[in-house]
Amino acid sequence: MSRLTQTLIPTAQRQSVEELTDALDLGHGDTLAKRSGFLIMLTLAGLIAIAGVLTDSTATVIGAMIIAPLGTPILGIGLGIVTGHLSLVIRSILWVLVGLVIVVVLGLVFALFVATPESLAANSQVEGRTSPSLMDLVAALATGFAGGFAMCRKDLSAVLPGVAIAISLVPPLGVVGVCAGQGLWGDALGALVLFLSNVLALVIAGTIVFTMGGYARDPDRRPPPTAAARMRS
Repeated sequence: MSRLTQTLIPTAQRQSVEELTDALDLGHGDTLAKRSGFLIMLTLAGLIAIAGVLTDSTATVIGAMIIAPLGTPILGIGLGIVTGHLSLVIRSILWVLVGLVIVVVLGLVFALFVATPESLAANSQVEGRTSPSLMDLVAALATGFAGGFAMCRKDLSAVLPGVAIAISLVPPLGVVGVCAGQGLWGDALGALVLFLSNVLALVIAGTIVFTMGGYARDPDRRPPPTAAARMRS
């Protein structure tokens, strides 16, 4: 690694590609526990986020951000791109889509019984997530870099809850469902654009950080020796 890379990701603190894969790949290791945990925490995060949106409670929405696990498969997409594992990329995309559907459907259900167009029009949680701006993208990119470095370095794992708070993933999906349930399609589209732009920013930033970390050429990923090489040895 270059001197700059060693400064950003010191060798002593660098996670191995196996550790990184275990943390980000829901199809690696104990898949049943990982996937059930992902679905449980995502559903609860969705319920909390939707409750926070409908009650216009910033603190409640922040709580949903902390426990939301969507960042895991999103950064998994970046790792799969860097390491050349197409199966990891596809699998991670599918889990992001599963999360999207779960939260949006929950928002639709709650919108039918709790929300009204009038209440949503004056809701600051909705207003703040239906008109994404360039600064939202800048913040998402910076958050993606923070999340990537936190995953690569053992000594930065403590900042992951802060990364989860800084990036807006589940709340915009809750807004998509709530607004769609009330026929506010323009607002729903704006919230979906915010979510997708945040996902794209996380993938881009994660890909850059994982490339800098040397995971594309990690020695743990050396191909098995050929038959001829084994015979010579």
